[in-house]
Amino acid sequence: MIIIVTIVLGFFVYIAYRLSFLTAGGAIASWLVGLFVWVSFQIEGIVLLCLFFITSSLLSKFKKKKKMKLKTIEDESKGREAGQVFANGGVAFIASAGHLIVPHPFWIGLLVASLAEATADTWASEIGVLSRRKPFHLLRLRQVESGISGAVSIPGSIAALTGAFVMGVAGTEFLFDHWWPLSILFTTAGFFGNIVDTFLGGSVQVAYRCPICKIETETTIHCNHPTKQIKGYEWLTNNVVNFLSSLAAGVLGGVAVLWM
Repeated sequence: MIIIVTIVLGFFVYIAYRLSFLTAGGAIASWLVGLFVWVSFQIEGIVLLCLFFITSSLLSKFKKKKKMKLKTIEDESKGREAGQVFANGGVAFIASAGHLIVPHPFWIGLLVASLAEATADTWASEIGVLSRRKPFHLLRLRQVESGISGAVSIPGSIAALTGAFVMGVAGTEFLFDHWWPLSILFTTAGFFGNIVDTFLGGSVQVAYRCPICKIETETTIHCNHPTKQIKGYEWLTNNVVNFLSSLAAGVLGGVAVLWM
């Protein structure tokens, strides 16, 4: 069975790579995370993971040309890299490994809530940047350019709550036998993780300024020139913040399962 699973996953990540949803490194990382999730949580777990990946990938292509006009947005035209895959799916990988070693409902809660946060964050990012009004930075208390970490918009917040809800309900249906009170807790945990992501992104996450266009960005190269660090810690990149936020949501979801 494991051989069939390995081949099937390999086929799907290859298709994702060919469609430019993933880079080569991202495809390998996705295959590894998917394999662990499938072995640990069976078909229900992989369906949940695919729900996150497919919806997020499709949203990344939605009005892509308009998004790429925003100078603060990093170009992902070649697909998600390995670091981005582990940033959003790393906690799912940990939950799978933990459940294989010591099977326990806590790991299932960790999986569902972490994916609820990853979905909330991704949907918020992909939809929020399309807002007609500039987002409001929660720490600077003023409007800023779209795509700057720490800022929120009404469409982005609605998308975040919707994403957390969809994943929370799906996780409850697939892995907890329709125990609906947990779907509310998973939704709350996912949205909470998204808030953590917003505050970490706006405070301690590293950011740079382009010497050419003077825009704030998360990349070290902009307008074909090296950028200058203006805040945060160099090691605390967007990927690290995404991982920590999904971990916070996942732990909250795991505790909720124990509490229930």
